[in-house]
Amino acid sequence: MFVPLNNLFRSVIALLVFCSMVSLLSAETATTIFQNGKVITLDDQSRIVEAIAIREGKILAVGSNAEMKPYQGAQTKVISLDGKTVIPGLIESHVHALRAARGELIQPHQELNSVAEIQAWIREKVKDVPAGRWITVPRTDITRLKERRRPTPAELDAACTTHPVYMNIARKNVLNTRGFELLGIKSDKDKLAGARIIFDDSGKPLMMEGGSGAIRKLIPRETVPAEATREALKKLHAIYNSVGITSILERGSGVEEYREYELLKAQNELTVRMTMTIRQQLRSATAVKEFTEKLGLVTGDGDDWVRVGPLKISVDGGIHWGNTRLSEPYGEKRRQFYVLQQDADYRGDLAYSRELMAEIFEAGQKLGWQMCCHATGDGSVNEILSALEDVNQRLPVDGRRFCITHAYFPTEESVKRSKALGVCYDTQTYLFYRDADAINQIYGPSWVNRFMGLKTFVDGGVPVAINSDHMNGFDPDHSMNAFNPFLALYIAVSRRDIEGKVYGPHQKLSREQALRCMTIDAAYISFEEKVKGTLEPGKLADLVVLDRDYLTCPENEILQIKPLLTVLDGQIVYEAAKSSDP
Repeated sequence: MFVPLNNLFRSVIALLVFCSMVSLLSAETATTIFQNGKVITLDDQSRIVEAIAIREGKILAVGSNAEMKPYQGAQTKVISLDGKTVIPGLIESHVHALRAARGELIQPHQELNSVAEIQAWIREKVKDVPAGRWITVPRTDITRLKERRRPTPAELDAACTTHPVYMNIARKNVLNTRGFELLGIKSDKDKLAGARIIFDDSGKPLMMEGGSGAIRKLIPRETVPAEATREALKKLHAIYNSVGITSILERGSGVEEYREYELLKAQNELTVRMTMTIRQQLRSATAVKEFTEKLGLVTGDGDDWVRVGPLKISVDGGIHWGNTRLSEPYGEKRRQFYVLQQDADYRGDLAYSRELMAEIFEAGQKLGWQMCCHATGDGSVNEILSALEDVNQRLPVDGRRFCITHAYFPTEESVKRSKALGVCYDTQTYLFYRDADAINQIYGPSWVNRFMGLKTFVDGGVPVAINSDHMNGFDPDHSMNAFNPFLALYIAVSRRDIEGKVYGPHQKLSREQALRCMTIDAAYISFEEKVKGTLEPGKLADLVVLDRDYLTCPENEILQIKPLLTVLDGQIVYEAAKSSDP
């Protein structure tokens, strides 16, 4: 059929207008648009843009202010950032939040950094504790005490003789005289089943290894109602939000704790996303099968709010306790520091043989579990990698994202082996901050220079998440361990300890590298990099607005950064109080 040219032209124009209108109508309307800012997307191009559009808990678009216009509707809330910096929501990839919540209800944590501070804390505690009741000193570590040793019974007596006083520190129990007497220990003639008692030259007890069971029989066990624990946990989550944390990995719990989070989610009371690590010291493939079948869970179960992560075993001890597994003997200086009875060949504890680890790892992987190990020393990491290489001959492990947590002393060789196996890591910069000087003195310069060797991981192409291992206390800067993520970032880029000393400057990360370790790399270790960790269309709308520019502010200001807004699932879960200054 013949169509006149002028009619055809009008038809084409009408079609183009119609298509344009359809395109505009089909563009989703944003719930919220943040504009006029510096949005650090951390995408593959490391783009920094002006604005971000959000709808129904997801990111619609990022780009310039003009590029957000098609997403702005009559009901869209438009927020000007006034040049402020925006980063992805921070992922705290190693906490024990439920433990901290329960502990705070039993006894609020206080950071103690010297024998004098321990004594002052005891004197204050005496005022509230009925006479004769036990006083338990909050946890600290000898690497963090000014004296770099345990307090003596005499020093505890100087603080209190009316109450028995007990402190567990570096795998030793320290008590005042009254405490030792209640255990029936007065002189070197006395013994306690299951304990090794260390006496001074005059025959008086100094400390004991073991015997905690006998102490627990004397100290009434305090229970906390489940509802009270939930309320404390919600309070802690709100504190996490206040420092920019939108996701956490509970790094060693059980199915009961998982159900607690499910309940909070069902009640719409979660202000962080949570991935749960299930910890159990399994000793055979059969035990793995029986335990996981009883759980009725597997890695990946759940949703974007409450999710099952890996199955975890603990392979060695810790640098604070004197039983981390090293690649060399402890030597006299380390054995004296930790007051070890072991012989000169002692290299630390190893809870699993290489063969048994291989059996456990293979069984877990076959059942669909991501596997995770607590391993602090380089010796334990080497054994784990050897076990994985054994498994890999029968069952490919690359892609399973086997995770080693802690791994304080990486080497280029261990990182190379890890890369070939697809192994990833999470480690704690705060321990460097508090413990580097002690490591330098007790282990030596070559050890402290690779202590928390983040650049070794990053340069080797191995994903590493940085975190706190927060376990006690609610103060972001003074907990065991401090969970302020901007302190963690500062340590990663400066390699400064609490005294300002720099150790291993070649291990410094760039600011973007460090930030990736708390966002996209932290998401990667739990198979969540497709939904969070960067600010890109389609991902969860979790973000933080900062009071200063993380990328350009003076280095010493990084640890002073404060969030102005924390946004989770597109909703504001924290907003800083506005200044009352005129």
